[in-house]
Amino acid sequence: MTRPRWVLAALLALSVVAGCSAPAAAPQAPGGTGAAAQDCVPGAASAPDDTVAFSHATNVTITGGDGYRVLTVRTPFPGGQPQSVVLVGCGQGDPALPAALAGAPVVHTPVSGIFAGSTTQLPMITELGGLDRITGVGGAALVTDPAVRGRVESGAAVDFAPNSTIDAEAVVAAAPPVVLSAGTDDPAFPALAAAGIPVVGWADYLETGPLGQAEWIKVVGALTEQDARAAEVFDGIAGRYTELAGRVRGLPPTPIVAGQPYQGTWNVPAAESTAGILFRDAGATWLGAGMPGTGTQAQSLERVLADDGDARIWLADGPFATTADVATLDPRLSSLAAARPGGQLWTRDRAATADGGNALYERGALHQDEILADLVAILHPQALPGHAFTYYRQVPAG
Repeated sequence: MTRPRWVLAALLALSVVAGCSAPAAAPQAPGGTGAAAQDCVPGAASAPDDTVAFSHATNVTITGGDGYRVLTVRTPFPGGQPQSVVLVGCGQGDPALPAALAGAPVVHTPVSGIFAGSTTQLPMITELGGLDRITGVGGAALVTDPAVRGRVESGAAVDFAPNSTIDAEAVVAAAPPVVLSAGTDDPAFPALAAAGIPVVGWADYLETGPLGQAEWIKVVGALTEQDARAAEVFDGIAGRYTELAGRVRGLPPTPIVAGQPYQGTWNVPAAESTAGILFRDAGATWLGAGMPGTGTQAQSLERVLADDGDARIWLADGPFATTADVATLDPRLSSLAAARPGGQLWTRDRAATADGGNALYERGALHQDEILADLVAILHPQALPGHAFTYYRQVPAG
């Protein structure tokens, strides 16, 4: 639900009035700049000002020099313009910035708290030891991590976007050191900017490839000054992913049916989409494997049936209680070999919750190696014997 415009206007007006009324200065940390310096963890070592190397992610950069870093997201949401945030060490004054960075928000690191707008950010924070820095989540009902849910239930973290729209009043009142967006534009952003609350446009999902998405843990590493640990976690994920892909490289690809139809259209993952790369690296072949592009290609059900109808493995979205339920989408789906005796229908809801959450879109966003492991075990079980599935569930026959 979109927040009424008068609420945002009121927040903007309040911020202007507060700025003109010259409030008493907040206590300053040594060498700091008042309230901004209190948003970070005092006593931390000197903040790094070097450039962060990204080997797979292309939608984000972190460049260093002159005593500060610049975090830039090239496309913070579809159609959005590049956004930059300046990262400065705790206790340091705001730096003199070049004209190109005029007006850029300044974040003092390591931040003492984070408002995480997307569940994909949560494992990247917790795996860097930052559970206690999660002070806000967007859409708490979708969170699957029990520890994070516990923080919300105890009041240590607030749900600041319960209806997928930021509650601007709640965020302004809490004044978090930084807000990580949910990957979309939001009508609350002008109010947050007017209140001096920095927003990082989080857009890991616009990366091409699973490891590009996982590498966004380095963004959290920069915000929490856990750069070395972030690189270590990512390198481990990338190494395991590469090893798994190597197990099936050279094996005959396994035909699959990918996805399912919605309202008469079947959006098939193209070859260079994130799903397409995962399927390819797991040793699959499907209609979209020969289609260019980084997204999906709209196809008719008839085309999918003609090209992939004989595939004995179907990787669907669901939900399906039994294979007989596919007919409720379209009776013609029952003709797929994967939906008949001897076939296999798999859905990505093994780790789903009754509230609509799914660990695939939380832990899986970082641990792309675990998703690939599930896929390898489905498509080439001999390459990963005894595998315990994390995200995929085989739908029983019915």
